[in-house]
Amino acid sequence: MEKKGYTAVPFIQNEEGGFIVECKSGAEKWHMLLDTGALTSSLDITVAKKLGLKHGDEVKSVGIGGIQKGYEISLRGISIGDFDTRVTANLLPLTALDFEVINSVQKERKLPRIDGLLGHSALRINSAVIDYSTRTLYLRSPLKSLWPSIEGCWVATSTFEDGQERPLDPKAPLRLEFKDNCFHLNDGTNELLYGMHVRCDQGIYTLAFFDPKKELDKELDYEAAGLLKVVDGKLTACLVLDPQKAKGRPDDFTAPAGSGRLLVEFRRDK
Repeated sequence: MEKKGYTAVPFIQNEEGGFIVECKSGAEKWHMLLDTGALTSSLDITVAKKLGLKHGDEVKSVGIGGIQKGYEISLRGISIGDFDTRVTANLLPLTALDFEVINSVQKERKLPRIDGLLGHSALRINSAVIDYSTRTLYLRSPLKSLWPSIEGCWVATSTFEDGQERPLDPKAPLRLEFKDNCFHLNDGTNELLYGMHVRCDQGIYTLAFFDPKKELDKELDYEAAGLLKVVDGKLTACLVLDPQKAKGRPDDFTAPAGSGRLLVEFRRDK
């Protein structure tokens, strides 16, 4: 699993079969219960206060404590065991809830206290695999899943920008290289280098680009965006490299006039 880019996270299995993992952010540590039946993840409001997280919109949650009122929060820099979620996304969305009712039930059942629930969406995006025999949770960033099919050099075979086809320069064709977990785009004159966060939906990857030197900083700004797919050995990318001139992030593989999008099809550079 580790050769495939996964990080091993040991978990504790309680007497009722629940799986608990240790999480941390800075000096704060807490325990979260894996809950594949919950779509979203949640955090005890007491831990959220210790971390200094600001409350967002009020939300309602239905669980073991009945209907609870909570607040939307987000946190950059949660580590689940040795897996750092900063390699996955800018912020991890959570719901801040009062876990006293849940922990009173835990206490009655003589089970350890929990400070949060790690839900399906967080586990799914990180390609979670649970190995029951070794009591290990394996997590991998979406980029690691995509990487084997894109790593290396690509050369453009067609380019469209703002509704117009851009002629290909045979002496300096647009080239794309995926190296060191980064996106390198070079047209012979200009070169762009970005780090990438990706999300996959049915074989189409949504890309968010940032300064690779800042990936693990406390705050991270995305500088550009795009979509990517690889089909039959061809790579297609729809990119917004200047968000100020574009009308939002690309939601399909088109580059109509006035969109500020660049649509490029590539073949592998042999």
